[in-house]
Amino acid sequence: MAQTTALPQHVTALLSHLTSRPGVQSTFILSRKDGSIIQCTGLLSSPSGTSTPNTAPTDSPSDTSNQLPPTPNSTAYAAGATPSSTAPTSTPSSQAQTLAAQVFAFVSSASELSMSLSRPAAAGEAQGSNGEANGVSAGSREDAEGEASEKEDDDEVKLLRLRTKKHEIVVVPDRKYLLCVVHDATHSAGGSGGAGIRSSSVYTYEMSFDLAAARSRFPALNQEQVFLDNAGGSQVLDTVIQSITEYLSGCNVQLGATYKTSKASTAAYDEGYAAAARFINARSEEICLGASTTQLLHNLSTALKFQPGDEVIVSKLNHEANSAPWVRIAERLGLQMKFWSARDPVHAVCDPDDLKPLLSEKTRLVACPHTSNLLGSIVDVKAIARLVHQFPRALLCVDGVALAPHRQVDVKDLDVDFYAFSWYKVYGPHIAQLYASARVHDQIDSLGHFFKATDTLDLKLNLASANYELTQSIPRVVEYFGSDIAGAWKAIAAHEEKLQGILLGFLNSHERITVYGETSASRELRVPVISFTVRGAKSQRVVEEVEKRSPFGFRSGHMYSLRLVKDIMGLEDPDDGVVRISMLHYNTEEEISSLVQVLKEVVDSV
Repeated sequence: MAQTTALPQHVTALLSHLTSRPGVQSTFILSRKDGSIIQCTGLLSSPSGTSTPNTAPTDSPSDTSNQLPPTPNSTAYAAGATPSSTAPTSTPSSQAQTLAAQVFAFVSSASELSMSLSRPAAAGEAQGSNGEANGVSAGSREDAEGEASEKEDDDEVKLLRLRTKKHEIVVVPDRKYLLCVVHDATHSAGGSGGAGIRSSSVYTYEMSFDLAAARSRFPALNQEQVFLDNAGGSQVLDTVIQSITEYLSGCNVQLGATYKTSKASTAAYDEGYAAAARFINARSEEICLGASTTQLLHNLSTALKFQPGDEVIVSKLNHEANSAPWVRIAERLGLQMKFWSARDPVHAVCDPDDLKPLLSEKTRLVACPHTSNLLGSIVDVKAIARLVHQFPRALLCVDGVALAPHRQVDVKDLDVDFYAFSWYKVYGPHIAQLYASARVHDQIDSLGHFFKATDTLDLKLNLASANYELTQSIPRVVEYFGSDIAGAWKAIAAHEEKLQGILLGFLNSHERITVYGETSASRELRVPVISFTVRGAKSQRVVEEVEKRSPFGFRSGHMYSLRLVKDIMGLEDPDDGVVRISMLHYNTEEEISSLVQVLKEVVDSV
């Protein structure tokens, strides 16, 4: 008999994500301790005598060695449906019980194999790794004798996948559960359906995320205040603080001289630029550091070469930092200004289909966000770049401020012409960065003195050197990700997906709350920047009521995305705007669960 167990919210959210692909035939949730069936859905959940008849032609191949029942009937979850956390299940079929036992044995064997492979490296791991010191690491199994129910961050088995000609079984281990999904092979990752699992999904092997170690690196977290206004600025790493203090204490001199301290200061500054460039897969001469993205993009708009008749296209999902400079330069030079809007006021997106009719041979520049600082929805920048670059003179300028704290950025892979973000939102100093591809440098005039060189973006756009002490501290941020930078980012995204799953689970379920942007908690679709309104209540009132009851800190308003709030979302009071809660990887599941309880009280009282 399948158990009826109240499942944690992150488990139901993960199962919902796993079942969002086409071709799901059945799902199981098994106990990690003994393999018993806790929940079973789809055709396999029914006794074998009531299953849908096989409708294959009588002359079809008789091989049934890897055959499961046909596509489930209406009792199975539809794609994207959310399973109930306490869904009662009837007695599972004997086929389901057999499959569950085999899956449990399969996982147990894989765990033993993983531990065997890990043992040779145990001596080296005992000394600690760069990643461990920085808070994001590939967790080792130091206690191989622990109970299965005690496993989590030190569990090296992150995914098991078994494919046959007709089916695929995917198993994702959790601390106390095994989540299993049976797919039709034509819809799986390698099937002809082509719509199945992508390598960047939850199925990828990922590093463990050591939350305690990560939090220990941020001194500001050692207080009662819970920071949930991170889209406005993150807390700062301890090593960044130390680096700035040490520089100002012993190395604060002008760059470029031949005496010892100036040489040391210059070298530290240059390394800051080099680290900043590496962080986004660029070269030092392709970046410029400055006070803010607003300032850097304004400098770019002034220096970029335009011709009479040029057209500029600006997304209304932009933070004003990536709109105002282009609007002003268009007005000043008499250029044609076009706004790229969105059709859905609640789930607004930068849809390439809406951009297409705006593009022409006269298009000079398109400006859009990588992620809206209000909505958190991730924009398909690569698709937009392909579309924009079909026009010879068209350039793409992307604001990555809201995405950079949550995902690894590779400007070469994105194929953008310009990309800007702020380090003070990526755990670092209050300084910003602009990238311009070397291929477009000849299209940028220099703002510098006439006698200065112009062979780097910094020399072209920076009217003076960037702040010394802040620039030289940037390598401390890059070091935080350890030696496996890609793995660290994946671990961060996985943790943040749990956080946003908890919050969105509540917000999406409340009849008075409207969530703007992507409503799914999928890391592939959004980052944990979540905005909502409460029907009949001012957003600022909601924030204030939360502050009265708890240490949670976030904000309301339009967050400098006024065109989005006013023209697309159509809110009656744009200045009051939305409630925005923005999380980072150093926030905890316990914090967000507690926040949900406070929000329930507040929404019921306002």
